[in-house]
Amino acid sequence: MGKISLKEHIKFSQEKYISKILFDSEKARLVLFCLEKGQEIVPHTVKSQVVMVVVSGKGTITVGNKTHKVKQDSLVVSESMEAHGIKADEQMVVLATIIPRP
Repeated sequence: MGKISLKEHIKFSQEKYISKILFDSEKARLVLFCLEKGQEIVPHTVKSQVVMVVVSGKGTITVGNKTHKVKQDSLVVSESMEAHGIKADEQMVVLATIIPRP
């Protein structure tokens, strides 16, 4: 696997947030999430740890019972089986690393 340009994969839809798997192996998965203002990934749990980095935009990331205001360059970690979700206050791009991959 070579270089990946995030910019080439950023796409938005007014209907629903867009998610794209950029990397997938037995050990980890990287997923790019593109959300328009007001779109949300409702809190949910997974068996994996999830590391979320805000590439651009502003919004909130909920982990457990805490809601974090985030903007570009923010990093938030959700532990295994800890509920997590994302809501965009403006057009927002988040790169999530899921370890181990589901």
